[in-house]
Formats: sequence, C-alpha cells, structure tokens
Amino acid sequence: VVSEAKNKFQDTVTNFPESPSAQLQRTAMVEKTANRERKPDSRSIDVGLDLVAMFRPDGYGSLQGFVGYQLGGNSLTVGVHNDADDPTVIATFGGVRPPLVR
Repeated sequence: VVSEAKNKFQDTVTNFPESPSAQLQRTAMVEKTANRERKPDSRSIDVGLDLVAMFRPDGYGSLQGFVGYQLGGNSLTVGVHNDADDPTVIATFGGVRPPLVR
C-alpha cells in the first residue's frame, strides 16, 4: 500500500509541470505580474564635474599611466605619457612639440 501511494505521488509530481492546471497557474502568475500597476519612480537630475589632465614630458613613449579619483558625481583623471620627443607626435602637432599639460 505504501509503495503504491509512493509511486502514485511520484508520478503526480513528475507529470504536474506539463498538466493543464500547472499551465493555468503559470499563465495566471504571468498575467498578474504583467498587469501589476507600478508607481512612477522619482525623477532627478544629477550634475557632476569631470576634470581630465594629460602630462606629456620629454621622452619617446616608454612611460604611460593614468590615475582616476571619483567623489560623488565628480571625477578627476590624470594621465602621463612621455612621448613629447617622438617624431610622429611632433608631426601631429604640426612640427611643434606638444605642450606639457593638455
């Protein structure tokens, strides 16, 4: 009697996900979720200041690095790239060395 009840219970549990009643439950849950009214989220505007600086000292590009710091909506980014003596960089600036700080 116990094994027969166990087998029947196991068959019911195994076949339940494909049964019509399970499909109705899933459909009702999807409809309930889709039709739920939501309150509008509060809207806001965030203002921040981003400062970026690039140092280009003498050299041929063997040193590169960036550092960033962020506090709230504000951020500061500083970079170093020692490529001021590189001929391709000088050519991009029209034959003049790039400024130290840009």
